Amino acid sequence: MTISERQLSVFAADHDKLGSAVSPRYLAGPGDPRHITHALRTAGWTNTSDPLHPAITMTSPDHGHHLDLNPARRHYGWKISTEFVPGYWSATFSVTTPVEIVAGLTDALIRPAPEEAAPAVVEILTARGWAHTSDDTGSQTLASPDDIVQAELRVSPFLGVRGWEFEAARHHGEYGPEGTLWRAYFDEDTPGHLFASVADAISTPTAVLRGRFKIDEGPHLAVGPEFAIGTEVLAAHKVRLAQARRCRPRPAPPAVRAAAPAPPSRTPARRSR
Repeated sequence: MTISERQLSVFAADHDKLGSAVSPRYLAGPGDPRHITHALRTAGWTNTSDPLHPAITMTSPDHGHHLDLNPARRHYGWKISTEFVPGYWSATFSVTTPVEIVAGLTDALIRPAPEEAAPAVVEILTARGWAHTSDDTGSQTLASPDDIVQAELRVSPFLGVRGWEFEAARHHGEYGPEGTLWRAYFDEDTPGHLFASVADAISTPTAVLRGRFKIDEGPHLAVGPEFAIGTEVLAAHKVRLAQARRCRPRPAPPAVRAAAPAPPSRTPARRSR
């Protein structure tokens, strides 16, 4: 289950253009979904969707996790979830979410789970300058330094913790967000190390590359000098695939069948004289 040379050639051709490095990444725009799907395929996930339908469904090697990408569902076009078993969880992202943020979850999902507990999301974000407030109900709110992204841990007095919601908007006013850019929701049972990886992906200052006509310039977006980004994008993509390949589960060795015991020897009967 590898990405073919033809698929890589098409990917390279699609990115052979002028572009720039932009930051923060939560303002970078959606990017290329193959940033995620190629890595999952290389890590052993299978495409279980209708090849003639634009929606994509991928399943992990152990059949325990699924990724659904449906461009028609704008507000929750990306969905990563488990089977409906005890411990079920799901996370959704709008199709406009930067793929590097979605990959924060999917990359962590294909890596072995860490032995130590992951740092809390509040710790990760406040260490990078995000403002944090809480109230008597246990609800918590986090806001990026430019106030573009706001995160809320919802706590219901009747239902308890309802999970985290992130929303990026051009302006968060008295009556709610204006000019929503993307949303993400994580239910309360999302594993901590996956959520921590997403928080790191959202808040990291590392820039990402985008093509000239994919950049939505605004007062909070830093845009670097323009250059031909194709070679750099392809090289970074190949590094991602190499990392994903190392995470691919190794097939179990074939069972060794025990040799059948030899039949008991039979002593020839003596002839009587």
